Formats: sequence, C-alpha cells, structure tokens
Amino acid sequence: MSVAVLAAREEPTASLAEWRAVGIVMPLASQQGGAEALLQHLLRHRNHAHRYVCAFLQDGPLVKEVSGLGYDTTVFRTTHLSHASNYLKTVWSLRSWMKAKKLRTVVSWMPKAHMYVSPAAMFLGVRVVWFQHGVPHRHPMDRLISLFPAKAILCCSQTSKRGQDQMFPLRQSHVCYPGIVLSSGAATSKIDARRRLGLPEAVPIVGMVARLEHWKGAHIFVEAAAQIFECYPQATLFIVGGDHPLDPAYAERVKGLVREMKCGDRWILAGQRPMTEVPLWHAAADLIVHPVVGVEPFGMSVVEAMALGKVVVASDLGGPAEVIQNGINGILIPGGKASLLASTVSQLLEDPNRCAAIEKQASLRARSFSVDAFAGRFNELMTLLQ
Repeated sequence: MSVAVLAAREEPTASLAEWRAVGIVMPLASQQGGAEALLQHLLRHRNHAHRYVCAFLQDGPLVKEVSGLGYDTTVFRTTHLSHASNYLKTVWSLRSWMKAKKLRTVVSWMPKAHMYVSPAAMFLGVRVVWFQHGVPHRHPMDRLISLFPAKAILCCSQTSKRGQDQMFPLRQSHVCYPGIVLSSGAATSKIDARRRLGLPEAVPIVGMVARLEHWKGAHIFVEAAAQIFECYPQATLFIVGGDHPLDPAYAERVKGLVREMKCGDRWILAGQRPMTEVPLWHAAADLIVHPVVGVEPFGMSVVEAMALGKVVVASDLGGPAEVIQNGINGILIPGGKASLLASTVSQLLEDPNRCAAIEKQASLRARSFSVDAFAGRFNELMTLLQ
C-alpha cells in the first residue's frame, strides 16, 4: 500500500494531508555516500508526521527503491549545471511539480538540488529548506549555493552548522544529526563475520570504511600499517570504500602504496561494497580507524562501528569529536599523524580489558544516533518550518 494512501486514511481531511505534503529533491540516484544512505533510512522508517513526495534529478537504483517503498516519485533528468537550456527546463519542471503536488515545503537533500529548487519555488509560497551534509569552507561553490534563498538550512552536526553560519547571507540553521540503523536482533559475532567474508579467524584485524578521497585519510592508515605489522606481523588490515569519481588519482595512489608493501592478502582493499555487507566488515574487525585529515562533517561509519560495539580510533576533526568522548566510548587523536595512529592501535590491541570497557560504552553512545532519533528530529523540523 502506498504512503499516499496511508496518509489519506490517517488524516481527517484531504486538505490537511495536502498541507502536510513535503517534497524531497535528491540530485543523485545511486549509492555513493552518507547523504544517500540517510535518505534511504528516512524513507524506510515510515513513522512520519508528513506525507513525503520525492523527486530525483537523475534515474537510477535509488529511484526504483523509493518508488518500490510506495512514495510518489518523479524523475527530472538533468545534465550539467552549465547547460543553460537544460537547467531552465528542469527549474520549470520542478516548479510545475511543486504546484501539481500542492507542496508547502520542499527539501533540497543536497546542495546541488538547492540550485534548482530555490529558483523553482520563487513566488509560489513554497518554503525551501536544504540539507547541508558537509562543512562549507568559503569555497566559491559554497558561497554560490548559500546565496540561493532558503527558509532554513539543516546541518548534519554542530561542526557543519558553525561553518554554514559563517556564510553570507546568514540564514536560519538547525542541527539534524544523521541516524544509523541499530541491530534489531542478535549482532553478528566477530568469528561468524570473518567466516562469511573469508577473513582469518584468529589474527588481529583493523579496518577502515570510507571512500578513497584524500581528506578521508586512507593514506594515513596505509602509512601506519608498517608499524602495525612490526608489532603484529599476522594482522590483517582492510579498507572498504570505492574510488571517488572526483579524486581518481588519489585512489590509485593508495592502491600503489598498498602494492608496494607486498603484504599479500594481509592488506585488503575491498572497494565499494553493498550497504548490507558493510556491517559484516565492521563486525569482523577488532578495531576501526577513521584517520581523516580534513574536517569530517559527521562520520556515519564511525557511529555504525560504535553501534556494533567496536573501538573507533578517529581524528578529532569535526563530527567524530561530537560523537566520541575520548577514552570513554572511543579514541580521538590529532589528524594526519600516522605514527600516532599506529602506536594507538598497537596499544589497544595489547589491552583487551580497556577495549572491552570502551566497546560497551560505544554501543550505548551509538543509540543517541538511531534512525528513530533522526526521523523524529527531521519530522520536528518540518513541522517547525511549515
């Protein structure tokens, strides 16, 4: 049964259902990062205070999934923003869509979408909100997007909000922490996860889950590997995450560094894996590292690992410092220091009692960032901004 039908049954009048209709515009239609996963989490959640109507600026797997969940879904195929005729056509199509669906609020799920949605909504009485999943750094594109009118901006962390609040013009902003799916049943054991992934069962395993782009710091992990192997020659290390389309040279650099180490199957570059498989990699690890060298907006993979009771060693740059209480439910270290990362990992592997205490607190802390908490906050903000 579609969400639209459910909403109609639950609302006392059709006009109230229309008043509660909120549009969501997503520029991407394939799984690439945290913003896409967050949209999936929200739409799968179902316990909504509003009727969500979705539009995508390209076709792909996410469109099929959202439509399959019963949401009213439309695709407006776009090309590059510099293609003026296509841009104007898409803006006009979105404007017609907003009027036809009688939307009162439209959320641009990513900054690119906002550059279409904001002009499309002008003079329609539609409230435009956009979701800032990053940390603006006064880059020309950040400046440009911030100029487009918006009722409010949702920010994925306090770090993100501080960056956005420094942009001109200053607009109303709210923190809306992302949420992750907490295990509803018995968590996969470490041994079972290793067996299912074909990993060795009785050796230390340290992993990282992130795309291969420079600021994520995969090279720091690779640089730390030599020192880790000195202490634990039989250890297995892995990175789960695909190449970033805008940074292909970095991915090749990381792969080259790993090849030069000649560690065979002790160093695994697993590439992009399905979302359903990533928890297995987290479960299989003794420790998870997140050694970013740029400011992390939030760090969903950090919270996902913590939810599975893993000790996370993360750079104290941005979001992880809002999630992790150093030494209590995780470890924070200065970013960009490979030797410190290696020594911290080695010390933790040598101290199972300390790890056990942190693991317990990590899983408790992760509950604060559940999909329930995120969906509740998102619904609250949509009501506030109506």
